[in-house]
Amino acid sequence: MRVAELDAGLSEAYAEFLLRRPTSLLYQSLAYQRLLVSLLAAEPRSLVALDGETIRGVLPLLAREGSYGIVYNSLPYYGSNGGVIADDAAAAELLLSTFNDIASRPDTAAATLVTNPLETVDYRSLLHDLSDFRIGQLTPIGHAAEHARRLMDAFHSKTRNMVRKAEKAGVRVARDEDALEFVATVHRENMAEIGGRAKSPRFFALVPAHFRAGSEYRVYIASIDGEPVAGLLAFYFNHTVEYYTPVVRKEHRESQALSLIVFTAMCDASREGYGWWNWGGTWASQDGVYRFKKRWGTLDRRYQYYTRLRNPALKALEARRLLEAYPDFYVLPFSALAPSAQPS
Repeated sequence: MRVAELDAGLSEAYAEFLLRRPTSLLYQSLAYQRLLVSLLAAEPRSLVALDGETIRGVLPLLAREGSYGIVYNSLPYYGSNGGVIADDAAAAELLLSTFNDIASRPDTAAATLVTNPLETVDYRSLLHDLSDFRIGQLTPIGHAAEHARRLMDAFHSKTRNMVRKAEKAGVRVARDEDALEFVATVHRENMAEIGGRAKSPRFFALVPAHFRAGSEYRVYIASIDGEPVAGLLAFYFNHTVEYYTPVVRKEHRESQALSLIVFTAMCDASREGYGWWNWGGTWASQDGVYRFKKRWGTLDRRYQYYTRLRNPALKALEARRLLEAYPDFYVLPFSALAPSAQPS
């Protein structure tokens, strides 16, 4: 068995391998990686483990050069999961050994591997100096029949009440992939309210260039008296739906329009045979966010961030300068920065 860098000649086999693995997520897909390459000016460095000409394992990987060296992520951008997906332990170990070699090169500044919450890979051989974790929260939606009832039965009573409140208030939900700009606009408004960092307009412009509307991504819009008040951009890959960008006008938050969107989209996906609704990662400190997701019948799947730090000068940078040096890449946990560089 050998490891090779993913190229055009292996793309079809790579895509077929992912679809054979029920644990693969959107983030490992070629379409998502190509979007990130375009959006982040990143270098594609994904790896495949080959047994002859047959792929036995993959490790999606992107790189970004900067003044402190090369930063590698599997994967970058808002907590995208990467990590190893393999048929067996031998393929996984070979990929991890290759990642260790890359992470240890003299021109490497830092290398981070973000594991997949659905995969069970032994990462004990992975070289790392720093680690962090997130709580992956996923709702099982793979019901054979009575989709709406069985989903509702799994929810907390407060969540069921939120969905019913929106229905009684006359909220109407419909799919409209042409409404992506509405989602982008309200997303920026929502992030500005909380002082968060919004995804760029370019990200939303790239979505239809890399994904098929309706099958690979969908936009759900909730309206009250014909006025759009909330929306959701969701991605669909293999067995999992990604709850990617939810938005709601602040003056309509109490309507629970977004809750009805989620329930509607979950029911649609369940009927179509999807198995998981992935809410994404939650910080251990985010009690309110964790509780909100948990009430949608989620299961916890903790996953790790493993970082190999090669350039110690990075720890002396202020958080702002670190983000400027490697935009949208994960370099190291802010908790590892020198006390004088910690974000206020």
